[in-house]
Amino acid sequence: MATRKLVGNRRGVSVALILLVSTCVAKSNGPVDWVEQSVSQDAASAAVARTYLRDAGPSGLLMLQQRYAREIAAHQSGAPPDEQWKRIAAALDKVGGQHDNYASGLYWYTDLEKAKAAAQAAGRPILSLRLLGRLDEDLSCANSRFFRTTLYPSAEINRILKDRYVLHWESIRPAPRVTIDFGDGRKLERTITGNSIHYILDSDGNVVDALLGLYSATVFAAELRAAAALDATAVATRSRLLNAWAADLAQLNIKLPRDESDLEQRTSDATWLRIAQMHEDETTFDARVSQLMVRKFPSAQAAAPIAVSKQAAETPMLRRLANLNRTVSLDTVQNNYMRRTKILAFIAGQAKESKLSLTAINNWVYSQVFLTPADDPWLGLAPPDVFSAIEADGRRR
Repeated sequence: MATRKLVGNRRGVSVALILLVSTCVAKSNGPVDWVEQSVSQDAASAAVARTYLRDAGPSGLLMLQQRYAREIAAHQSGAPPDEQWKRIAAALDKVGGQHDNYASGLYWYTDLEKAKAAAQAAGRPILSLRLLGRLDEDLSCANSRFFRTTLYPSAEINRILKDRYVLHWESIRPAPRVTIDFGDGRKLERTITGNSIHYILDSDGNVVDALLGLYSATVFAAELRAAAALDATAVATRSRLLNAWAADLAQLNIKLPRDESDLEQRTSDATWLRIAQMHEDETTFDARVSQLMVRKFPSAQAAAPIAVSKQAAETPMLRRLANLNRTVSLDTVQNNYMRRTKILAFIAGQAKESKLSLTAINNWVYSQVFLTPADDPWLGLAPPDVFSAIEADGRRR
């Protein structure tokens, strides 16, 4: 049988040849086409094949993408999903390690050691995502759902991720879900709360930078490009962001503080909104992202195609997009200026001095920045000082 150990192989042609051979493995009942079997109507057979392709690494996903390129393109263009497509999509999600994988085509490691080995072989840094829930499930935390919809499919971001990074994700804990039962058979299920963070690691797994929460595609792409070379230190990146923050305040004619420690005090909620408005032109959605958002919008058929006109501006879809624009713009400036600079200071200071691990750094971020420490099983959703008038405060175990 052909080997499945591909990590560390520097020669793409050799990897491809190994995979091509391994797709037809002799068994007692004849050769097995793992790609074809991965979309079998027999769930057990499909599961075995998907695991095989997943273990083959990025080349396993590539083979799936090549075999079903026509179906993927059709779905991206708006073709309605049939049963065959649902099996193809499920195979892509399993092998790539990400829900809605057809939209991004990314391969995510879930074993950090394997990601490090791949990064060392390719000479690339690692983009390591920490999230609540799982990236390969629809109902992961809110941040990660928007990553899959507004960031990863973006053409520019997609190229950067595929060409310059090795990707990895790890679930911190399950994402809390809420189900609203209307009593007539209708139910509304959502995940609530939950923050995510992308760490930039060198190929040995050391933390060099962090991008927390939601960003606009333009800023996310720019920060990914800047971080990929591993040239700037955490101190230098922090200084750049603080200077940009101060420049925005100056543009609003707000008196600058004497030092960086006073920047946050000078930036009220109203000022954050004004800064966000200054950067709204950076919050755009390209065609690939827009198409995916339309597909996920309940009234997609009525709203598509999106056209910016007087009549179209009144559609629910575009009203929601306008609200999303404002939200993403505000998140971007607050995450990049206020929260990221705190994390970079920690990385360059206490974390470096104490030689803290990625896990220890992440625990600090979730506790001190996200304010959802690991020792709070309720993630701040059941504060002990709030009276709910519900038996046992509504808590169930």
